[in-house]
Amino acid sequence: MKKWLVILGLSIIFLSLFLIATYQSSISMLSDDKKHAEELVLNQGYLKSVETSDYFHGKEQAIVVSGKDDANNEMIAWVQDGEVITRKKSEGLTQKQIIDKVVSERNPKKIHKVKLGIENKIPLWEVVYIDQDGRYNFYYAAFENGELLKRYSI
Repeated sequence: MKKWLVILGLSIIFLSLFLIATYQSSISMLSDDKKHAEELVLNQGYLKSVETSDYFHGKEQAIVVSGKDDANNEMIAWVQDGEVITRKKSEGLTQKQIIDKVVSERNPKKIHKVKLGIENKIPLWEVVYIDQDGRYNFYYAAFENGELLKRYSI
């Protein structure tokens, strides 16, 4: 009986170590991708400084980097597979404007997440909210004008 407890204890320890190593490895790869995207927009002159960067994991994956260009304009760069698409921040809707649009059109119970993303080379806002029936909804709207691109609920 004591032998089985030792085997079980060691198995739990090894499994825990394996899971921790796997998690750290995946986080490290994401951090490397983020750092690479930031370096890309800086080195190629799209931005002169980086303020924030975030991942977008939708149908397509990308890294969204915001900062300032040489003329001190606030810019947003979407980096996807080594390609960069940039827009002045002033060319698109703000986070507050897209939230107001979703609230007025969809009347959500709770906004869960709002972030920039890209799909089919179209910069967009992704708004995840909970509707009045308790379902998660994904609302994708064009960055420039807030035009609805697609919406689905689960």
